[in-house]
Amino acid sequence: MTVADKRQKACQKLLADVHAITAKEGITPSALHAIKLKVMALAAKTDLFPMDAFEMPVSQGRNHPLLVEDDDGHGLYLTINMPGKEAAPHDHGIWCVNAAISGRERNEFFRRVDDGSRPGHAEVVKVGEVLVEQGNGMAMADHDIHSTVVVGDEPAIGLALYGYALARFPSVVWYHPQFASIRAGASRRHAA
Repeated sequence: MTVADKRQKACQKLLADVHAITAKEGITPSALHAIKLKVMALAAKTDLFPMDAFEMPVSQGRNHPLLVEDDDGHGLYLTINMPGKEAAPHDHGIWCVNAAISGRERNEFFRRVDDGSRPGHAEVVKVGEVLVEQGNGMAMADHDIHSTVVVGDEPAIGLALYGYALARFPSVVWYHPQFASIRAGASRRHAA
């Protein structure tokens, strides 16, 4: 069996395990924690993810689909983000779990504190931080807000599992704390 075949089989097992967890309890904090542990266990099998099998980013980052389910199924990706790549605070609109294969990415978590009554206005405060590195991951529920930055001199290479495939993401909402502003991207829910 080739490495690619072993990787595919391991990804299929992961998604079967995820479906078993969510069928039993839905998307709860404990379910997300259990899913995070499964994704971290797969990321620890570094022999399944030789870097010569994945093209490096041309600029800051790249997502390689590993297993993308049809319709409203999950999407599992190998992500490669270059040193210094960052993303402002944002809300995917769907849960996600990340685990590192190599490198380090700092995730800061935020909570919205205004009432949402003013269009284009939003205030967020930082409520936590996680360093995603080998042996550590993070999980976010629907509408959690986080920012990311790759720290150190190495690319951050990891696994990202989303409740929907990237091609079917709802509108991603971006927060700009320094301006107390907000903007929403286009939803992909009906585009794919």
